[in-house]
Amino acid sequence: MISLSHVSKLFPKGVHALNHVDLNIDDGEFVYVIGATGSGKSTLVRILNAEEVPDTGTVLVNGIDVGKLKHRKIPKYRRQIGCIFQDYRLLPSLTVYENIAFAMEVVGASRKEIKQRVAEVLDLVDLKEKARSYPDELSGGQQQRVTIGRAIANHPSVLIADEPTGNLDPEKSREIMDLLEKINQTYGTTIIMVTHDSTIVDEYKKRTIMLEGGFVVHDFAKGGYKSL
Repeated sequence: MISLSHVSKLFPKGVHALNHVDLNIDDGEFVYVIGATGSGKSTLVRILNAEEVPDTGTVLVNGIDVGKLKHRKIPKYRRQIGCIFQDYRLLPSLTVYENIAFAMEVVGASRKEIKQRVAEVLDLVDLKEKARSYPDELSGGQQQRVTIGRAIANHPSVLIADEPTGNLDPEKSREIMDLLEKINQTYGTTIIMVTHDSTIVDEYKKRTIMLEGGFVVHDFAKGGYKSL
C-alpha cells in the first residue's frame, strides 16, 4: 500500500511542486499519473523513490515512512522500488545479461541466484537471444525491455515507470505496455506510470490520477478517463 497524506513540497522561488496531496494506491494496482509539464509528476516520483523529502505530510510505502528514512537506510528501501526511465540509462559497456545482473550484484545476490533470475527475466522480456548484445546494438524498444528487466530483477513490490514509451513509436509502445501488464498480472507488482501518451491512456484503461499545479485535480477509476 502506498499512502500520501497532506503531502506538500515547496521549491525555491515559491514553486509548489505538490500541494496537500492525499492519495492511496493499493497493492497490485496499475495507475497512470498524468498532467502538464510542471504539474508535480516528477516530484511525486522523486518523493516515492526517496530522492526528495516532503516539506509537510506523510508518505508511507509498504508501511515505511519514506520522509523519515535515515540516509543509510535509503539504499535498502530502494530495493523494493524498481524504476524505469524514458532514456533507458543502461551501462553501455555491459551486455544485456550483465546490465540485468548488475542490479542483483549491487545487493549482494549469489552467482547462482543471479544466473537463475537473469534467465527468468530474459525470458519474460523476450530477450534471451540478445543476452550477449550491447545496448548500442539494440533498438529503442529492446533497450527499454532491458531497462524493465533490470528494474524487476530484485522482485520489487513497486515499479515506477517514468515516461517509459516517450521515445518509442506506437508499435513499440504497445509492446512495452503489454510487458508492463504482464509483470503486473504475473507478480502482482504495483505499477505507477507517469505518461504524456494519451493514446496509451485511452487504449490501456487504468486508474488515472491527474495533477495540476501540484494538486490532484482528478482521480479517474479504471476506464473513466478519456483524453480530450
